[in-house]
This record gives sequence, structure tokens and C-alpha cells, in this order.
Amino acid sequence: PERVADVVLYPEEEEQVRRMVALAGAHNVVLVPYGGGTNVSGALALPVDEKRMIASVDMGRMARILWVDEENMQACVQAGIRGMDLERELLARGYTSGHDPDSVELSTLGGWIATNASGMKRNKYGNIEELVVEATLVTPRGDIEVLHPTPRNSTGVQPKYLLYGSEGNFGIITRAVLRIFPRPEAQEYGSLVFPTFERGVAFLKTLRQHQGVVPASIRLVNNFEFRFGQALKGEAGPLGRFVSRLQKLVLLKILRFKPLEMCACTILMEGTAAEVSHQRRVVFSTGKRFGGISGGASNGKRGYMLTFAIAYIREFFNQFHILGETFETTVPWDRITAVIQAAEKALFEQCAAHGVEGRPYLSYRVTQTYQTGVCIYFTMGFSARNLENRAEVYHGIEHRIRQAILDSGGSLSHHHGIGKIRKGFLPQIQTPASLAMIRDLKRALDPANTFAVANNVCGLPEAAAPPES
Repeated sequence: PERVADVVLYPEEEEQVRRMVALAGAHNVVLVPYGGGTNVSGALALPVDEKRMIASVDMGRMARILWVDEENMQACVQAGIRGMDLERELLARGYTSGHDPDSVELSTLGGWIATNASGMKRNKYGNIEELVVEATLVTPRGDIEVLHPTPRNSTGVQPKYLLYGSEGNFGIITRAVLRIFPRPEAQEYGSLVFPTFERGVAFLKTLRQHQGVVPASIRLVNNFEFRFGQALKGEAGPLGRFVSRLQKLVLLKILRFKPLEMCACTILMEGTAAEVSHQRRVVFSTGKRFGGISGGASNGKRGYMLTFAIAYIREFFNQFHILGETFETTVPWDRITAVIQAAEKALFEQCAAHGVEGRPYLSYRVTQTYQTGVCIYFTMGFSARNLENRAEVYHGIEHRIRQAILDSGGSLSHHHGIGKIRKGFLPQIQTPASLAMIRDLKRALDPANTFAVANNVCGLPEAAAPPES
């Protein structure tokens, strides 16, 4: 990195955070909140032109559940708690948070709020903005919070919404009151194999818009990702090899599925036993209408768990001169094909223009469904062997793909956030008045720019122009 932190601070209590913020203001020190370090948008990269001392505020010691209100089904939790620790402690008490992002091993509650995160079980439990009842933000102007959080209120503009997507620009998130849920009585995995990706999308749309029954998690992977997942399977025993051969015989020889076209859905159903039983009937009967064939519970579980492993694959492939990354977008149902085709076209054209060796890789999956559209999650990779300025080439290609997605009707992000990597696209999706409002809010909360991490709008010049498409 061109710029590193000068000191790391480890607060253990909220009052220590307040003192840090006050001292930083008095001594002209920059503070950067740090959670689990899993951000993929460059939000934790420090501004290279910052001349002041930079203190990284590591929230890892503020990781306690302060109280659990079983009567009203909510818990107050410090923002530095890691997702896996939060879930383990809640499950021991008979509850769950329901938030299960790919990064749950390391990411923190404060980071989820600051990036406006989404988890794999949002169908049942909701995105982070639906899970948080209230949160506390410590700023140079004082604490931002509602004193007596209630289930819902109509009291004007609600300050807590300023925290979602704030990305460290306004202050430090210290704690939050979360909705909690009973530990699921039943949990069941499943999978469906479809002859084509289009059939799988039609199934998801019917399930969401017309059936009103959506499992906690249901994810449709395209053929590339389906085959990639198969390649990552562990060595099977004699029985496993027999079952696998039998499945292939049925799919390829009897049902005539095409190996280079078929795709798969991984499913997780949880709740009461009656709930799971009803979901199973509806999901698999609906899947059958669209040519879907059950792939078994073990494949469903393996596909679900594979998501957590993908985060580590990028670094593994680097040693083979392969650069890769994931990026996501939300699109209306009727723009899914257009966005996917635009992303593929941009990747192949850019790789050809830069003289990239071999054939680039692009897989995608529908990870979340909404009444009006879906989240598409892409995984991209290409060989950087013999490339000069490979980092520059990589970022140039990634930006061209994102521009193609925007031009085709996709969003800038579904849950990764903006950070520094995507901030240049903001003038295309926000009006000048919207950008000015956020800047004015920043000045009001942080007049000395103590939180000068320069993410999102706060990293743009006042008269930012859209990037060239």
C-alpha cells in the first residue's frame, strides 16, 4: 500500500470511542473505523495524499452481546463482533440473527451496517436494514441515535438510515439493537438441476411473484459455476462414485440434459417443521413444472457451503498468474439476460484488446430474488501472464464491465458497497443535488474531516464528471 496507518487503536468501551474522537479532533488526527477487513470495494485503502496522522480504529475488542430481550425478541450488540461469533452466542441462547453473508467468518456487525450488507438467508430474515432496530454512531458532533427504539415510528427523518452505506465517512458505529429469531426447529437442504439457466430463472420468478413461498436461501448458478463446483468436489467413496454415475446417467442419457447448458439451484429451508415441509412441497413441485430435477440434499448443502470457500480462491489462483474477483448488481427481471450478455461481451472485448492470453472466465449466479428483480453475483477471472501493468489492466477491465452493466439496466451494487473502486460511477446514478446533500451532511457531522477515509461521495471532487463509457 502507498499509505499505511500510523497507529492502531483498540477501544473496549463506547466511552473510549468518544474520547478517541474528541482527541482526534483536538490534535488533527484522522480516524478510520476497521471491522473484519473483508471489504472488496477499496473502502479501507487509505488516501495517499493525506498528510495528517492516520489512526486505524480496530473494533475487534468491542465484541460483546450487551443484553438480550427475550420478550421483545431483540438484542443489543457491540459493533465489533464477528458474524460467526454473534451467531454462535445467539444459537447457544436459542436464537439466531438470520444474517449469513459469505464473509460471516470475519465480517462484523458494524461493517454490515456501514456497507448496507445482505446475507444469504435474507429471504426469511431480511437485509441488514431490516434487521437493525436502532444503531449508535459516534461522530465529532456527538452521538447519533434514537433514545428509545420502538418497532416502527413516524417521527420525521430517521437518523439510523444515515448509517447504512456510510462506509466510515461520518463516524464510528459502536453498537446496534437487532431483531432476533428463534433458533430454527428444522433445517433442510435441497437442490434442483434445470436444463437451462433460462428455465431456472423462470422457476425463481414464479416462486417469488406467484407462489409466495421462498426458502431462506435459494441460489441459481449458471453452467460455468455449476461445473466449477463439480470440479471442486472432494474424493468420493465407492458409494458416492456409484450415486454420481447414476445421477449422470439419468440426467444426460435419459433426460437428455446438455452438459454445457444445464444449471443448478441450491436450496436451504429453515423454520418450523411444518414450514419446511410446506416449502419443500411447493419448491419441488414448482421446479418440476420448469423441468427441474432434484439433485439431492447433500449437493444442496455442499453448494451452499461452497460459497464460503470462494472468498479464498482468488488468492489461490494468484500464484498461477490468474486475476479474479467477484462483483454484483441488482436488475429487474426483464433485464437479466441483457445484463449478463453485456458483462460477457465487455469482458471478452477488453481481454482481446489488452492481449490477454487464453479464454477469460465469467460465471454468475442469482443469489437473491425480489418482487421486482434479482441480485446477480458474477465471478470473473483471466490470465495475467505476460501482461505489463497487470493491476492497471485488471481495474480497467473491471470498470468497463461495470459500465456495461449500468448501461444495460443493472445497479452499481447490491451489497458490496461503493468504497473507492466504484465512486467514480456515482454521478451517473445520483443527481447533483443528491451528491451535494450527502456532502453537506458530512460537513455538518464532521466539520474538521476527522473521518477522512474518502469513500463513496466523500471521495469525489465537488464537480465530479461521469467516467468515460
